[in-house]
Amino acid sequence: MKKILYTILFLLLGEYALAQGRYAGASMELGVGARPLALGGAAAALSSTGETFFYNPSSLGLLEKPHLNFMYAPTFGSFLEPMANYNYLGGVYPMHGGGVIAFNWTRFAVDDIPIYPELKGASFAERNKDLTLRPDGTALGYFEDVEDVFYFSFAKTLESILPLGWWYGDLPMTMPFGINFKLLRHKLGGASASGIGVDAGMMIKFNLGTLVNQRQLGDLSFGLSFLDMTKTAIIWNTKHEDYVKQTLMFGMAYSQALWFSNASVNIYYTYHEKYEKQHLSGIEFAIKGIAVRIGKNENGMTTGAGLNWRRFFVDYAFVNNAFEDVHRISCSIRL
Repeated sequence: MKKILYTILFLLLGEYALAQGRYAGASMELGVGARPLALGGAAAALSSTGETFFYNPSSLGLLEKPHLNFMYAPTFGSFLEPMANYNYLGGVYPMHGGGVIAFNWTRFAVDDIPIYPELKGASFAERNKDLTLRPDGTALGYFEDVEDVFYFSFAKTLESILPLGWWYGDLPMTMPFGINFKLLRHKLGGASASGIGVDAGMMIKFNLGTLVNQRQLGDLSFGLSFLDMTKTAIIWNTKHEDYVKQTLMFGMAYSQALWFSNASVNIYYTYHEKYEKQHLSGIEFAIKGIAVRIGKNENGMTTGAGLNWRRFFVDYAFVNNAFEDVHRISCSIRL
């Protein structure tokens, strides 16, 4: 019964949203990577193990080693038996010459959605009086909702030196640029749809201590990304078309090394504009391969933790979303 109620609510809200011209390609709103999600989604200037392609494809340009990334994200219902599954798999490969290529795949799926016959009788009162008119709860059949998105990414990093005059000297800067080409495939019952979209982004990273002549200060990054910049069209086999609204993200990140045990504090902020303007933020404390995180997204507070052991990265996030709080677990292997 709980699964049926969740299904009805999800479909009704989705139908209303599409009627209002909103939330086409809604599975892409769920995010990728437990670390960015634990930081409230404030990932426009975040560089990580590769999952940040989703927020700003230029972040891939800062990776120097290949990575394999995974995420398990049960959605709606219990952690072990969710109503829907949202999973992610991806790989990043730095090439000779400074370019980075990546392939990533996300899938949102709801299986075994029941189809029930139309109610008999003219009203509830009539069915209440006549037992033969009442439904027996047997489904006529089942259908599924499956949304796949395939991302093909390329990023390139440029190194530059900004002359600041005789007083400050020169400021070395790292400037990655990146682009995502994405293919969307959606199947809902007997209907199917597909679409092609493009994301683009850039970042600027430099040492703040060099800028203000204070060596103890850390690195400052600025990121700008423009997602679905061509207003991604999702075209159904019924000839209906939905359009994914463009997303603008601008963010900054500051990483400050501490004086003990290779510890650091990282602060993140992102301005996100799609249907509404949102201010996302997060902070992370890391020491000896262990990190704790807290953030704020549009729905409330987020928390999480991470563990880095040699080539392995494991991250966990507890995230607030519009329907219910969810758990996210992601892993990465540095090759």
